[in-house]
Amino acid sequence: MQDIPDFTEYGYQIREELGRNREGGRITWKAIELSTEKLVVIKQFCFATVGSSWSGYKAYEREIKLLQQLDHPGIPRYLDSLETDNGFCLVQEYKDTVSLQAKQDLTLDQIKIIITKILEILVYLQQQTPPIIHCDLKPANILVDDRLNVYVVDFGLASHSNQETAVSSVLKGTPGFIPPEQAIAPNTATDLYSLGVTIICLLTGKTALDLQQFVTPDNPYQLKFKPLLSHLNPKFIRWLTKMVQPKLRDRFKNATEALKSLDSIDLTPELTTNTSWFSLLAKQSWNLNFSVVGRMAMFGLSTASILAIGITAHKVELSLFNLVIAIMGAIVITIIEMGVIVISNSSEEIASKRNITAIVVAIPTFVVIVAGLILGIQEAIAICCAIVLIQAITFAYFLANYLQFQGFSMQRTTINFLVTIGLGIVCGLGLAQNF
Repeated sequence: MQDIPDFTEYGYQIREELGRNREGGRITWKAIELSTEKLVVIKQFCFATVGSSWSGYKAYEREIKLLQQLDHPGIPRYLDSLETDNGFCLVQEYKDTVSLQAKQDLTLDQIKIIITKILEILVYLQQQTPPIIHCDLKPANILVDDRLNVYVVDFGLASHSNQETAVSSVLKGTPGFIPPEQAIAPNTATDLYSLGVTIICLLTGKTALDLQQFVTPDNPYQLKFKPLLSHLNPKFIRWLTKMVQPKLRDRFKNATEALKSLDSIDLTPELTTNTSWFSLLAKQSWNLNFSVVGRMAMFGLSTASILAIGITAHKVELSLFNLVIAIMGAIVITIIEMGVIVISNSSEEIASKRNITAIVVAIPTFVVIVAGLILGIQEAIAICCAIVLIQAITFAYFLANYLQFQGFSMQRTTINFLVTIGLGIVCGLGLAQNF
């Protein structure tokens, strides 16, 4: 390993090595500025080192020029540049961070905050004249601190929008994160593809190399990642799919457009578009002790189920006809709600809380009223009983899955379910005695 260099004559003292790129002849150091005692980052380009090249020199020259004109809290500030005996150095502001590549155990809410802040940095870059394209956006070049402040670094490959790329630099960038047009003329949609792949890596825990097994045979840029993230909000999946489209016309045009589209989308699955109207109660905030709203919903459903069974037993004659009517009513409601799931996942217009609520509330009510008018009150009561039971089972299933995706302990969730349902059953049995 190379000895620690002495930069005291330039006003800096090296503390430790942060990383190195042998191919580019680059070593990154953490140092202290002696005059201010502030921590800085020194990127040392060793031109005389074996394996280094003029392309690395040009990249640093380009990075210095770009950093000198940028002023954004998400981009570590350029401070100084130094000429050394075997190369030169770039000095930047130090941030106590780790790369997104090393960041683990992030919640979905935290991931959305990070995505939003990266897009805000890209918006700033694209607002420059001419727009600046990073061209090497990947987890290793995105830094995050404990407060979820986000920083984009390493502008060595950055270029201006629609600036033609030399043939010698076609392969520059990180395989897996490079969109097709980057080899010819990068534009404001180029970094969005790279960010999209970065997001997929972050959410799946896979590397860009791992994701290559999910490309389509006829297009190495088309990622079939949906099965890996099927537990997330379908709206977010559609947004992410648009981010990584190989064709420019199918991608967001720029970071501003992508950020605006993401603003109203949660990564968390929207229970209101995928389950019965009872699940609206579950659209509240959950804490680590299991939501009071969730407990109340399960208690109410359990009580209603037992009460419905009790009323049916007392008021409805047990016959094959009534049993068939109740089962058919439950089947109709189940099919309708499954249809609502499919429609809401494919249509932005229909997938609204108002429309979904209207559908899943109005249809069961309509079925019960028709049954009461045509068949009689006993059959209507039997169908009501079946509907309550199917809604309770549906709610419990999706609620359990929702909690699992939010990182709740399944053992704790099961205990909560059993206790709450048990109390609901006891209450339901008590109320049923009055009928």
